[in-house]
Amino acid sequence: MKQLLLVFIALTIINAIVPNKDDVIDVNFQDLAISKSLVDQINSQPGKTWTASLNQGSLISRATIGEVKGLLGVKPGGPVLDLKTEFEVKVEDLPDTFDSRTKWSQCPTIGMIRDQSACGTCWAFGAAEAISDRYCTYGVNNNLSVAAGDIGFCCGFSCGDGCDGGFPAAAWKYWVNKGIVDEDCYPYPFPSCDHHVPNSKNPCPSNEYPTPKCPNKCKNGKTWSNEKHMGSKSFSVSGENGIMQEIFTNGPVETAFSVYQDFLTYKTGVYKRTSNVFLGGHAVKFLGWGVENGVKYWLVANSWNPSWGDNGYFKIVKGTNECGIEASCNGGVPKS
Repeated sequence: MKQLLLVFIALTIINAIVPNKDDVIDVNFQDLAISKSLVDQINSQPGKTWTASLNQGSLISRATIGEVKGLLGVKPGGPVLDLKTEFEVKVEDLPDTFDSRTKWSQCPTIGMIRDQSACGTCWAFGAAEAISDRYCTYGVNNNLSVAAGDIGFCCGFSCGDGCDGGFPAAAWKYWVNKGIVDEDCYPYPFPSCDHHVPNSKNPCPSNEYPTPKCPNKCKNGKTWSNEKHMGSKSFSVSGENGIMQEIFTNGPVETAFSVYQDFLTYKTGVYKRTSNVFLGGHAVKFLGWGVENGVKYWLVANSWNPSWGDNGYFKIVKGTNECGIEASCNGGVPKS
């Protein structure tokens, strides 16, 4: 029965990240991902719950469709973590609005917006962000920030292909089995950058960065093996109630969802898909929820630098598995 449940969960995740081809419109990889006409079209729609923007200065500003696809690094398939079904808090005791940054105000990593740069390591970033938060929410270390680069470039084939994408659940298994060094030991090797922003002082390369080799030694002179921070267990949570129960008690989780072209233009409000141009699977961090103008939403941190969206964050419709974002989330417990 447990094996059948895991197969069902895996198929649910794959179907969420890779939609039916009949529902997807093909586009030219060289076309710009964001245009004024697309923004105007979205903003003119009646009854919309969010506002679109060109997101000038962000990681995907004036990027091509092909370049954006390179940033969406969640591969279909991969391992599936055991599903957590028992929680410390009852659904009826949960508030209508919740923000992890407020409950755990002593945890600086919860409010950080990272930048994966021109590399498809969103799957590693979502994990590194939520894992870092949990060292603080569990009272182990308030200022630990684990290295996304260790996950992305040192885990190996079991996790995926580095800048060419990977499996979010595998990142959490790597944390439990091998541990992750902190950013002082291995700072992310690629700089924050702006895609095709005219006269930018911080331009991205014309192509995605190649996956670097794992350094296996710390930048700060400490011993790599001694700097590994371990997890005691990892698991998945699924569905609106389970995700809320887990976040409320233990902190942010990583999730993955299907990205369509209109999502790139998000600026404010509660996102709900309007496009059929599917671009790929993307991993992000859930940190809370709320209600805006009568619409329930999830509060989510992206990894495209603070210039994108609402200072790096976005809200997405909650309770309807919008773009598959409630299909499966990953969490875990750090070792003391």
